[in-house]
Amino acid sequence: MSRKNYTLILREELIDRGASLIGVAHLEGCLPPSFNQFSRGVSIGVRLSDSILDELRTGPTKAYAYHYHAMNRFLDDLAIFTTNLFQEWDFRAFPIPTSQTVDLKLHKAHLSHKMVATRAGLGWIGKNALLITPEYGPRIRLTTVLTDAPLRPGKPITESLCEKCQECTKACPVGAIHGTLWTVKSERVDLLDVDLCAAIIDQGKTELGAPVCGLCVRACPKGGSRPG
Repeated sequence: MSRKNYTLILREELIDRGASLIGVAHLEGCLPPSFNQFSRGVSIGVRLSDSILDELRTGPTKAYAYHYHAMNRFLDDLAIFTTNLFQEWDFRAFPIPTSQTVDLKLHKAHLSHKMVATRAGLGWIGKNALLITPEYGPRIRLTTVLTDAPLRPGKPITESLCEKCQECTKACPVGAIHGTLWTVKSERVDLLDVDLCAAIIDQGKTELGAPVCGLCVRACPKGGSRPG
């Protein structure tokens, strides 16, 4: 089977199972040494509920906390399906957990889903340090599957399209968002006070059972935020 056919079949299978966005990233030179056997990353995105997000006027809700958990489970299921599909094609694959912190001090996961998504051409990093997609703004959750399958990669996005917009900066209840434009050389700390952001989402975990806030997601005009 050709590289084009693998990519098309994968996309069709994932869309049929509820994915909203799928992209392929060329990742050679971008991965930790433990993942060097993989050259591609499949970025899978699922759109969040506009109705649930539009309720976030002063803070997270129980519905949003449940939605966050449900989306993570759904994305992990899509990643497992993708992994099994690659293995049926006799390729290696490694599903990166959708939401798992492996370095509590630095608030880091195994791998940045957002980095893979930008290299797959799905969007850019906003001033709120979240992926911003042309279709849904930041109203999307992501997961990643690494593979050595010969998939056709997308064209990386290397520049922010946020321009002068500061809506997410104004919406942050703790002032964690610096309001600076992302570039491919940016570190997360250039955009966001990670400790302040972690404190507010940890409050959500204590009160609602999920590490959520969501106010900057709702505020982004790229996501179709509602007035009022």
